[in-house]
Amino acid sequence: MNRTNRAIRRGIGICLCLWCLWNLSLHAQARDWNESVMLDEVQDTFEQVQPETGNFSIREYVEQIVSGNTGFSMRYLLTLTWNQLQEEFSSQKNTFVRILALGILSGILINFAGTIGEQGLGDTGIYLVYLLLFSVVSVGFYASYELTKETVSHLLVFMKTLVPSFSLALSLGGGTGTSLAYYETMLIAISLMESWMLYILLPGTQIYFCLGMINPLIDNRFSRMAELIKSILSWSVKIFVGILLGYQGIQGMILPVMDRIKENAVLKAAKGLPGVGNTVGSLADTVVGSGILLKSAIGAGGVICLCVIAIYPILKIGIFYAVHQVGGALLQPVSDRRMIVALKTTAESGKLLLEYVLIGTLLFVFSILIVLTSVNYLS
Repeated sequence: MNRTNRAIRRGIGICLCLWCLWNLSLHAQARDWNESVMLDEVQDTFEQVQPETGNFSIREYVEQIVSGNTGFSMRYLLTLTWNQLQEEFSSQKNTFVRILALGILSGILINFAGTIGEQGLGDTGIYLVYLLLFSVVSVGFYASYELTKETVSHLLVFMKTLVPSFSLALSLGGGTGTSLAYYETMLIAISLMESWMLYILLPGTQIYFCLGMINPLIDNRFSRMAELIKSILSWSVKIFVGILLGYQGIQGMILPVMDRIKENAVLKAAKGLPGVGNTVGSLADTVVGSGILLKSAIGAGGVICLCVIAIYPILKIGIFYAVHQVGGALLQPVSDRRMIVALKTTAESGKLLLEYVLIGTLLFVFSILIVLTSVNYLS
């Protein structure tokens, strides 16, 4: 009996020593996070995809947060937004003037042809003006299309480098199950988003734009088809994001709890040992606190980087949408209906592109916020 008790005590002592060594290593990693969580590649990728806004450094931000400073001011984002907003308004002002001039010209041609009784002359003039309008709006649309494609690619590239570092930070102080699940989920999300947006949604938007611009010239024979394509594009991206965020939300409710139960079982057993229980408990609290601070800092830095990457495309595409939407509303009383249909199609195409950038950005932002909220709340 005595031998059995000694063996049990010896086994408990060995397990306790191993657990303490593991916690000490985690504590060292949390303090010297530069060695455990590599952010050099993340920073390099951010500078490559966003060279004109290189004032923000995710590494410096995390260092300031870990050292106890506030680390970031919203003034940077507000100043960046305001400067880019002014620049984009200046560039879109000429386009807006051209649209108004062509719309007014089409109304003048229709009224003039009706006055002199030459309807054929008026139709010919309208077709010429329509072609001029098509050239104007198509340049803006394809510029926004390429910007959307580039932005989605930049978001995907940045997340491919951020996810490994952020997943490693989640595992500090426990949470290995949550870290592994987040890593797997985000790899799936990045792959699906790359295939779905770049190869299905964006080409589908091109088809919708072309059909919408052709419709006024052929008596709206493809109007139903264009509306169907627009509905499929709009709803599919929302359903896609809803499924991914819902799946991650379910994981966020279960996996952190399981990780916490495993940690509590070991902690309670260790704290119950006479002599060293209080020391082990204090050490464990320090490890958990350091891990929470580090993972929160990296997650917040990633969210800021995502916002910086997406802010200019959102403003540019949003102004493109607003210019054509407002132009169509102002010209409707005086312009030909075919011109209004063309402007409406262009505005709806810009709206779809804007949805892709917004939803892609919010998908990654919410994925980070969901896992941070669930992990930190239970910690």
